[in-house]
Amino acid sequence: MSTAIFRRPTPAEAELVRRRLELESLRSTLAARELALGDLRNHLISFEGRYIRQVGILYRQLDHWERRFAVLQVQNLTLEELEAELADDLGNISSADEPCAPRLASETRDQAAEPSLKSLFHALVKRIHPDHATSARDEHHRTRLMAQANDAFRRKDTTILQRLLDGYTISIETLTPEAELTHVLHQIALVQQDILAIDATHQRLHYSEHAQLERDVIAAARAGRDLLAEMAARVKGQIGLAMARYERELHRLKHPNRGLRTKDVLSAETRRTP
Repeated sequence: MSTAIFRRPTPAEAELVRRRLELESLRSTLAARELALGDLRNHLISFEGRYIRQVGILYRQLDHWERRFAVLQVQNLTLEELEAELADDLGNISSADEPCAPRLASETRDQAAEPSLKSLFHALVKRIHPDHATSARDEHHRTRLMAQANDAFRRKDTTILQRLLDGYTISIETLTPEAELTHVLHQIALVQQDILAIDATHQRLHYSEHAQLERDVIAAARAGRDLLAEMAARVKGQIGLAMARYERELHRLKHPNRGLRTKDVLSAETRRTP
């Protein structure tokens, strides 16, 4: 007959077990949402690269010729000054033929923030690295946090990095059940905030201009049309018109119409007199 004594868990311990399960479920949801968001980002970046190669590069050329025409409209420029201005701008059309690296406008970051981003990431790694784990459960916890930290660093998301740094407790194994329950509840709140933020970003990207354009491209393809090719053709036509307008204006400035002079009229009348 077993003489083992079973201790009934306290309300705090029972609640802690329940909240741990809730936290793990939320973390799994967060990981799935992060994966879906990453897939959407990569998909839109790929489409944006295609758009830039087929259409965006042409808009850059159109902007180039419109800038050159605008230079011709500047008042009080001598012909020499005008030619100098146009010569300075001449190199831009070759650079317009080089497609820029695709980047979602909604995902751009301030490059000046790079040093603080790295400092924040390094400070976080020092606290959560799995090499500092004191138990198997602690190691599992740290490994998951490192995955989140690496993803946030890759996306240059200082908000998530700061939350991870603020919310991490090094000596979680030494906490009382009540203290650990408070910590877990805090983590649950943070994960819920992260899920909401990711869902908002996903919605914003899903309904962004490039996402809508891609849906239009797909719909057109189903109808047998190449929408990007049609857009490229229209822009090429606009480029041709802009170039022709520029050439006409340049010719007018170099060869201004001085009107009929009196001696020219007399010479013409003399030639018509028998």
